[in-house]
Amino acid sequence: MDARTIVLRRLHAQRLAGDPFATPAEAVAWSGAVQAQEYAEALWALGMRVREVTAADAEGACDRGEILRTHVMRPTWHFVAAADLRWLLRLTGPRVQAKNAGRYRDLGLDADTRRHCAAVLADVLADGEPRTRRELGVLLEAAGIETAGQRLPHALMSAELEGVIASGPRRGKQHTYRLLDGRVPAAPQRAREEDVAELVRRYFTSHGPATLRDFAWWSGLTIADGRAGLALCASKLCAKEDANGTFWIAAPGCGAEDPPPPSSGAFLLGTFDELVVAHRDLRNVHVDGSATNDLLPRPILIDGVTVGGWTRRLARRGVTIEAVLDVALDDQQEAALRAAADRFGAFAGLPARLMSRVA
Repeated sequence: MDARTIVLRRLHAQRLAGDPFATPAEAVAWSGAVQAQEYAEALWALGMRVREVTAADAEGACDRGEILRTHVMRPTWHFVAAADLRWLLRLTGPRVQAKNAGRYRDLGLDADTRRHCAAVLADVLADGEPRTRRELGVLLEAAGIETAGQRLPHALMSAELEGVIASGPRRGKQHTYRLLDGRVPAAPQRAREEDVAELVRRYFTSHGPATLRDFAWWSGLTIADGRAGLALCASKLCAKEDANGTFWIAAPGCGAEDPPPPSSGAFLLGTFDELVVAHRDLRNVHVDGSATNDLLPRPILIDGVTVGGWTRRLARRGVTIEAVLDVALDDQQEAALRAAADRFGAFAGLPARLMSRVA
């Protein structure tokens, strides 16, 4: 597979191209988890993968608890489907906690202090009322726990990773927290190897073609975990070999006779979109055919090739999208870019104005 074919296949696996999902929760569950460090960008990531969805629809799924925004897999925010949160925390939470150990130490958040924080949070949220970060900080201070600087967000992250708290509904522009037990249904226990196999299956089905190195980067698990998971779900995945190594993809789809996927149109990707951030290698293909691992802010893709970047300006009467291009577009590409801008406008619930120029 050449680099462009890999990116085109990933576009289809991510449902950016082809058949979209019916709901935001389906899109998140398909992926396993969706990086949500930048909340508005993560909502748009769902908007590109779901049929006729608006930002209000995606936020509604979060407010209802169908999707949780929490720390899992890596030390950053992710969207996770409610039904998946418990087993993902069980599988990846301890590894994220271990990665955070140095930062906890620097902040004076030893294990006893973090347990004390979690106990206070469990007590103050037991009434079921969602509370903002600021409100929880005041309550922790009242319990004798210092929250200055980065101590508060890291104390809350630790409580999330321990399965004590999870995201609640937004209050205006403020995120809130609730007890995880009041937000997420109970789930049966299963063996760790089954959790690993499920995450491996979901990753390569939704992000493939991808390598074991990609999986380890995305999941925070080890290469050995990835190999063990592949062994347990081998019938659902298959490998494609090339000079760059072994790429795994959902079966069927690995036959030598399989044609590359069709061209995919234009996409205004958000920052940290799963299409790029979920891979360690080969994140972008540029107009000159070169492949790169650079993590670009808001890239524009047309038919699997990065042709520039974009910014947006939201106002009460509309949204202006400025595309800064690396190359002049032909009429068909320009039409695809305009369609992508209109789709963002529909997602935002505003008329869209596209301004494009070649850098």
